[in-house]
Amino acid sequence: MFFQVFAASATSGDLYMRGSWGIFLNALFLHLLETEFLCAEMDHRRLTVNFITSPSVAQGKIRKRYRKMKFGTYTFLPEKAEGFDFHLYRVKPEVGRRMPPQPDMYSNIAIFGDNVAARNHPDWISQSPLGPAWRTNNNYNVRWDVLCATQPEHRAEQLDYIEDVARKSQGVWLNSIHFAEHGHCICPRCKELHAKSGLSWLEWRRKEVTDYMKLVSERVRDRAKKKFVIGVLPDPVTSYERFGINFDDLAPLTDEFLVVMFSKNYATPWYWEMLTRNFKKIFKEVPLNISLYVFGPGDSPSEVPTTKELLTVSVRMARAGVDNILYLAEKASQITDFQKSAVANTEVQETLRSYGGRPVQEYLDFVKGWEKVVGSGSQI
Repeated sequence: MFFQVFAASATSGDLYMRGSWGIFLNALFLHLLETEFLCAEMDHRRLTVNFITSPSVAQGKIRKRYRKMKFGTYTFLPEKAEGFDFHLYRVKPEVGRRMPPQPDMYSNIAIFGDNVAARNHPDWISQSPLGPAWRTNNNYNVRWDVLCATQPEHRAEQLDYIEDVARKSQGVWLNSIHFAEHGHCICPRCKELHAKSGLSWLEWRRKEVTDYMKLVSERVRDRAKKKFVIGVLPDPVTSYERFGINFDDLAPLTDEFLVVMFSKNYATPWYWEMLTRNFKKIFKEVPLNISLYVFGPGDSPSEVPTTKELLTVSVRMARAGVDNILYLAEKASQITDFQKSAVANTEVQETLRSYGGRPVQEYLDFVKGWEKVVGSGSQI
């Protein structure tokens, strides 16, 4: 369903209609855009407005859209900090432990990074010329044990598990969807599958990752009818060679992308801003989520990013076009501590006001809104 509106100055991006009906329709139009009930497509003088019925309807078809940034929490415990738009819960992180999904939170699942499955099935571990993908193998410095991406029992079990979690929560955001690293996997099964495929080594790995993500997408979007987000590591250039990932293959399968940009300091925000611009260009119209590190399990306050660093890198990502930002912590109280410190850092906020246009002001207005949740706060 759609209707069309003629705008006298559409080429400049100014949308308006004349007369009393025009005033009413213009206000309604802007409200619907802001609440994301519709999207806009514009040529030289005509604005076509389409009502959005699902996140995938507009995929790849919208050339111009107003979309407010959203902000979320990303936690290891099923706790929600106030003052955010959405909440992502790590129901199955790479350590392999599984927790019950929450009906009012999104669920984060790591597929092939799974310490528990690797411990129970050591023969499932991914293999390479530089050794297996155990977290003790310093040739790769992986942070967890990674299974072979073609292991049939694990793949089948994860499909059922992911669909079940999707039905019991707001949707599924994935991590660890790919081969462990370059050179993986050369187990006997992978060698046989590669030989039978008739494809080059890199193209065979690409097909394995894409085909499995198609199956997962069908389970979450088509069967469970929930939101589906594919998470990738922050490598916009060599993810194909390292992991078997082709971003163009994955774009039609996901509602949004999540890029994990965890670091225990963000003292050089230029690099993170650059990565944001890279991924925004690559993902085109698919929304880009970035997750930032606030406080992890076992951390002490002296070894995590400062509030100034987090605010600065968030602003620089905002001006680079990020659609949504998530903040990772073990529990909600650590997010609240960050909010309090952010509110108290008024001098930093004022400095950052000069860093850019609407996205920057939008982010800083969001931070200022935390005053209603945490009060005046205190700097840390």
